[in-house]
Amino acid sequence: MITTIVLPKIIQFEKRPSGQLRPLLTALSAPGHYLMVVDNSTLEVGTRCPTAYFYNCVLRREAFARNAALTFGGAIHKGIEALLRGADKSTQDDIVARYFAENPTPPDEYRTLPAALQILKHYRIRATFPDYEWDILSHEGAPVIERPFEIPLGTLEINHDISLPDWPEPQFVKIIHVAWSGRIDLVAHTMGHNRVIDHKTTSIGGDRFSQPFFLSHQAIGYTWAAQQLYPELNIDSFCVNAIFYKKPVGTGPIDKPGPRGGTPALDFFRVHYTYSQDRITEWERNCMTIIEDLVHCIVRNSYPMFTYNCFNKFGRCQYYDVCTLESREVRRRMITSDAFTNVTWAPTLDE
Repeated sequence: MITTIVLPKIIQFEKRPSGQLRPLLTALSAPGHYLMVVDNSTLEVGTRCPTAYFYNCVLRREAFARNAALTFGGAIHKGIEALLRGADKSTQDDIVARYFAENPTPPDEYRTLPAALQILKHYRIRATFPDYEWDILSHEGAPVIERPFEIPLGTLEINHDISLPDWPEPQFVKIIHVAWSGRIDLVAHTMGHNRVIDHKTTSIGGDRFSQPFFLSHQAIGYTWAAQQLYPELNIDSFCVNAIFYKKPVGTGPIDKPGPRGGTPALDFFRVHYTYSQDRITEWERNCMTIIEDLVHCIVRNSYPMFTYNCFNKFGRCQYYDVCTLESREVRRRMITSDAFTNVTWAPTLDE
């Protein structure tokens, strides 16, 4: 069952070198007590499908080829971070180019390094517009830019033997201490509120893009985290700093309508969300309930397939080909084969 959620003193866990992920369960000093760190990706995968959670979060395996959209968005994200930290144009561009070099992806027809550099050029111009003004907030004398965190969220009473693939034998688990993890892009005052700012690249605009964020675990969970980390800043809001980019039509400027009109290939916009404290408290309960359900899968060593999520707006699940195999033994061989690679990223890792 879920115990009463308490918020102990904030614990800022140490950052770790790139690739050194925490185990799914880390033994603590008290016998039978373990730490489980969850982030937004954990919740997204877990709520979509427990089988995908098993492959991604328990076995720590993911598709080998990095998605071109992720590399493109990550590169622009790095460029904006450098801009916010005061780096000059040449340094920003070098950082974007290095990110592409370090994260190779399959060829893409329009999400390319030249396109990313062009977008960053337009962003530097647009960021000076009055409607894009914001005041970056500081904590303990330093601006809140790219701050990783791991914060205690609650505890689960287990009292059961658990077997994990990387454990030589089952272990008795009494209590699991759950921590919420992430990386806050920016905290700033804008539109009358102190807000967590999150940079997003998207090829989808309008309500299809903006509406899901109001109830998203990331938006509310990061707002909750900022309240714990920076209580003096009175943060109750979230802002998506969106960079919209779709495949250009023609050879004209990407920030202007095409030869036949329509929306430009490139646009910048922000969407703001303000939450009541009841909403944020409800997120805590929701989050712990989802985690409890995932822990039940671990205890039972059974991870059901939620097949209605094999296909979604982002395409086909990366584990679809594995799940279509008839034998569990064959599935395990495929997920551990060269068709997949080890998960190497977490919000608190050095990059």
